[in-house]
Amino acid sequence: MPTALITGANRGIGLELVRKFLAEGHDVIATARNPDSATELNATGARVYPLEVTDADSVAALKSTLGDEPIDYLINNAGICTFDGFKDIDYDVFAEMLAVNTIAPVRIMDVLLDNVAASEVRIAAGLSSMVASIEKTTNDFAFVYRVSKAGLNMALRSAAPALAERGVTVLALHPGWAHTDMGGADAPVRPVDSAEGLYNVLTSAGPSKELRFIDHEGQTHPW
Repeated sequence: MPTALITGANRGIGLELVRKFLAEGHDVIATARNPDSATELNATGARVYPLEVTDADSVAALKSTLGDEPIDYLINNAGICTFDGFKDIDYDVFAEMLAVNTIAPVRIMDVLLDNVAASEVRIAAGLSSMVASIEKTTNDFAFVYRVSKAGLNMALRSAAPALAERGVTVLALHPGWAHTDMGGADAPVRPVDSAEGLYNVLTSAGPSKELRFIDHEGQTHPW
């Protein structure tokens, strides 16, 4: 039974990913800041562990709990967002967003690399965004979020060759503009549809030494 570990799994796309992987017969390890209050997540039957992604001690504690358990799919889903433009930058928020969206996925991938490399599938993925595309960017909407996700893309792309030496394939995934607390009420993609598409992309991805930037419909996204 393949194992998936999904961060930020208490709501939105993360929660739907948990449900999808479970429905397809996977063992699922799900993390949340406060598992005791994650009622919907706990009801799924996944193994739920606490994780504050920006806290090195919390990440180390998760590693200690998991030990050497293989992880077939490591999915860094946890993230935060604001939509403010350049003129409205809050630098405390900027620092927090870089910590959550850029640095935390790298740390988690690093700390759990042996677990992923010990699995049969060996996929490490980070949820990025279409707004992180430098080629497609024409305005300052969601300025800080764009920067944090573009930074994540660079981190994943730079790390991909080194992880390939361990047999690990790295993916940057755009989940679509999903109707979640982060995406807002105007978003056209249902979280359940995003999760189904992401599942299909993850489980059909073959080995690669280079990072691929793919959306939930399986289309390559421009850098």
